[in-house]
Amino acid sequence: MAAHSRFLRYAADVRPLALVSLAACFSLLPFVLSHYRPLAGWQLAGLWFTSQYVRTHCPYAQHNHGHLPVFGPGARWANAAYDTVLALVTGYPTAFWELHHNLGHHRNFLAPADDVAAIVDPRTGRPMSRVWYSVRGNFTILFDCLRIARNEAARGKPRLLHKLVLELSIHAAVMVALYVWDAKLAFLYFTVPNVLAGYYVWWESYVHHHGVPGGDIYAGSVTTTGRRFNWVNFNIGHHTAHHEKPTLHWSLLPTRTAAIAEKIPAVCWRETPGAGALASSRPEPASAAPASLLDRLSAQLRSG
Repeated sequence: MAAHSRFLRYAADVRPLALVSLAACFSLLPFVLSHYRPLAGWQLAGLWFTSQYVRTHCPYAQHNHGHLPVFGPGARWANAAYDTVLALVTGYPTAFWELHHNLGHHRNFLAPADDVAAIVDPRTGRPMSRVWYSVRGNFTILFDCLRIARNEAARGKPRLLHKLVLELSIHAAVMVALYVWDAKLAFLYFTVPNVLAGYYVWWESYVHHHGVPGGDIYAGSVTTTGRRFNWVNFNIGHHTAHHEKPTLHWSLLPTRTAAIAEKIPAVCWRETPGAGALASSRPEPASAAPASLLDRLSAQLRSG
């Protein structure tokens, strides 16, 4: 999809922007409504579950924004404002993604010993359980980000360290303001959902590199082709193409997947019947598959 303007890099980003804005509105709505009259329990519960559902898709938008900022170089203020809102609805500052994910994971995902997001337990050499991976990652990400940021600063690149400190400070100030406004609502609509969002990020990340042979960039990730899954999660399923070209805009990833389909081993392909669920069936190995299998898959990806 072509660039939309110098302000907004790609027109496709209107959708994640709208989703993140909706999540923020649903999360703040109880504060506004309760200012006029107390809300009944069923109203609070309805708003909580609605905001929580919308929030589950926001980390994918933040992931993409961390790789390629939504707004152009001349709109740094807009990217900074978007970072603030994203941190509010995910609990993670965008600098987490830039440090932990872009530098700590993308640089090293083929070398588990150096990958801060590796699913392999360094003590046993075997994959961790998905639950422990999610809990452990959520508790170690801040320390890993600080370490990576300091290492970058020591190499003469302090930008991300400054960005991390600034974003954490702004987020802390916003959270303090919300607790002053209404501590109960701040806890229910921001603290609890953000803890759950952090857990969800790691829970979903687990499957992206699980059960693949590794060895090179085309055999190191799971590629999921389910249309609904990729639509609601902004093409996160096109993970091999994403690792090959991390700054390629998310809307262009299906085309890139089609272009490199023959390089991806059959064992790395999945389909997803719904968000977060991997299908149990897998494609046949490439050696046993008919010659036209990848051609048909490529055509399907191009049309999708």
